[in-house]
Amino acid sequence: MNQNLRVTVLIENTSAGSLTCEHGLSFFIEADRKKILLDAGSSEAFAENAAALGIPLTGLNAYVLSHGHYDHSGGFEAIFRADPNAKIYARKEALDTYLSASGGMHEISIPPNVAAYRDRFIPVDGIRKILPDVYLVPHHSENLSKIGEKSKLYKKQNEEIVPDDFIHEQSLVLNTGNGLIIFNSCSHAGAANIIREVREACGQRKVYAYVGGLHMRGVKNGTETCAFSEAEIDDLCNAFLREDVSQIYTGHCTGAPGFKKLQKRLGDRVHRLTTGMQFDL
Repeated sequence: MNQNLRVTVLIENTSAGSLTCEHGLSFFIEADRKKILLDAGSSEAFAENAAALGIPLTGLNAYVLSHGHYDHSGGFEAIFRADPNAKIYARKEALDTYLSASGGMHEISIPPNVAAYRDRFIPVDGIRKILPDVYLVPHHSENLSKIGEKSKLYKKQNEEIVPDDFIHEQSLVLNTGNGLIIFNSCSHAGAANIIREVREACGQRKVYAYVGGLHMRGVKNGTETCAFSEAEIDDLCNAFLREDVSQIYTGHCTGAPGFKKLQKRLGDRVHRLTTGMQFDL
């Protein structure tokens, strides 16, 4: 893949213009005449934004779900209704039950109205090539359940609630002339782990860009905070610098306080995502 890649943010937590924003994420990706939708936000607002931007969402080359949470899957019913042939690549565990203990234990799974289209999900197991130079890469580093417990994220397993090990999460990876471009919507498995595993899966090619949330957002007494310690932020930034990742586009679960700390350390490598923005890689 040698041509430029253009990304349009169809939904994100913030908006600089008149488009709707919500707690969620959705990307429309164009590269070498391929068109890919990654995630569909919490509701069908992403589709309304796409219509306002003149972006068609039917007949695309691929539809991808990053992981099995409502804020990335909630709008997919709009796709299913509009395009009877549309099928979504998702980890085979994506339709399981997931919970968060932040603010009291509550379910954060794919909503029932979307899960009802079970036959429209293409279950992915392992690394999957879905288009030329386009791959889905799962994450299975050791002790991911410890990250899940720290993040207060859980799953149901044999009727038991256990820490989430993020087996339902995958990266969308594009192999370009500039290097690998990683899209990972929430980076639950940890960006350093994700970069390492993607490079192992893709012949140790350089990672040129990383796009998605970094799961740094916290809330304390009703105020948004950064959930990462200074040491954890240093480790994260050092991973990006060690791999010489040239471009980092982040938002959604990164949060404003976390973004400011990243920008202070990484400078103009890091850019903030917002609804409606377009950028080329």
